[in-house]
Amino acid sequence: VGAGHAVKAVNNMLLAIALLSAAEGLVTLAKQGVDPALALEVINVSSGRSFATETHFPERVLTREFPNTFSLALLAKDARIAVSMARECYVPVPLMQLAAEMFEMAKAQIGGDVDHTAVVRLIESWAGVQIAPQGR
Repeated sequence: VGAGHAVKAVNNMLLAIALLSAAEGLVTLAKQGVDPALALEVINVSSGRSFATETHFPERVLTREFPNTFSLALLAKDARIAVSMARECYVPVPLMQLAAEMFEMAKAQIGGDVDHTAVVRLIESWAGVQIAPQGR
């Protein structure tokens, strides 16, 4: 794997982890009765903000619109590549491994042709709640 492909795989893995961690956090808050839209407003001016919370969650998750800009299957592939690269040079990556496995689970459960942000549906299905503004 060349440097460009290596950076792409790791960058996309970081996105995968950000999506999953934000989904878990916001699902937890939703189950606690906190409006995810209000929670995101606070998170996005605080230390937990990320590109995913600033753009993907407000524009796709809260609206329940998941325009297919980059497929879940492609992000899952990049996640597998990132884990494989780490293994090749004996770097322990338990968080990356778990994220890659979760994207594979999401691909099996909701399909690989959907937008990568639809991975939140996996976490939502496990918790029995949607990340949506209250009143929707």
